[in-house]
Amino acid sequence: MKIEDVAAQKSGQRRLEYLQASVRVLERDRKRLWRELESRKEFLEQLRDAVTALDPIPPYKYQQPAKPTNPVVAVLKLSDWQIGEVISAKETEGFGRFNWAIAQQRMNTISTSFLRWVETQRHGYSIDECVLFAEGDFVSGDIHRELSVTNEFPLPVQAAKAGSLLAETVRMIAPNFKSVRLIEVGADNHGRLNPKPQFKQKTQNSMNYLVYEVANAMLEGYTSVSIERAEGIKHLVKVGAWKFLLEHGDTVKSWMGIPYYGIERETAREARRRMNTNLGFHYLSIGHWHVPALNSGNVIVNGSLTGTTEFDHGCGRHAAPAQVAFLVGKHGVFNLVPFMVE
Repeated sequence: MKIEDVAAQKSGQRRLEYLQASVRVLERDRKRLWRELESRKEFLEQLRDAVTALDPIPPYKYQQPAKPTNPVVAVLKLSDWQIGEVISAKETEGFGRFNWAIAQQRMNTISTSFLRWVETQRHGYSIDECVLFAEGDFVSGDIHRELSVTNEFPLPVQAAKAGSLLAETVRMIAPNFKSVRLIEVGADNHGRLNPKPQFKQKTQNSMNYLVYEVANAMLEGYTSVSIERAEGIKHLVKVGAWKFLLEHGDTVKSWMGIPYYGIERETAREARRRMNTNLGFHYLSIGHWHVPALNSGNVIVNGSLTGTTEFDHGCGRHAAPAQVAFLVGKHGVFNLVPFMVE
């Protein structure tokens, strides 16, 4: 026999031995898995025998709750209407559109939704009081050249129309509450008359002053509506047992276009300087940034009535038109809702 034949025979023998060993391993694994499967089947059968099926519960026939006894206050934030501005849907690819007619329609929708929401909340709470936080930027203004040449109507007309819309909003809400408080913050951004932001007499040297004058004159006959006007940039308001520090929010410095850190810094500074005084606060309430938000649990940011502008569109930003509402009860702010519209 040749050497090559002997080598081939030995190689074939080793291959056969390898395959036989593999078969034995596979057979051993098969038997083990089969035993495990049988064991699990037996376990499942024992488990099923030990479990008793639940009887179905009859449908619950709930009753309308009795008159709620937990008094809470409804709050609606009003700001950043920028009446007079015109936003073209063609220039924003449909992300934004705005004019005077749209503004009226949106506020009517928001007010209606707010009142329906309050009615729903009254199933669990007693809500007799409403507080309206008017936080500025009700007119488009002339501080930017592109606004002054594209606004729908001149600045005095903007103020008159914004004031009338504010009064109509209060008029619609007032009959649904025993009392309504209108808190007016005048110091803002779009309403200012100086191109450069000012701090002295900022409330008076603003078209917001006229907006509030128009609204207040139209609301003189409403005895259930009380009006409180801020004299300075910031205004401390008590709602229930909780203190709110109101301002427009344009003094906040943003970082890389993001205001979050600036808002946190301003909140911390205000809290620190008001320590050991009777001017402390529990919540900071602002507008200006056009995006509804609740930051860190105690900073409430309002949306806008305009939504996405051409400037926002150019920067890749988008926020739906919205105004924020919430309830204030024994434990503070809860049920915060941004009422968004198209």
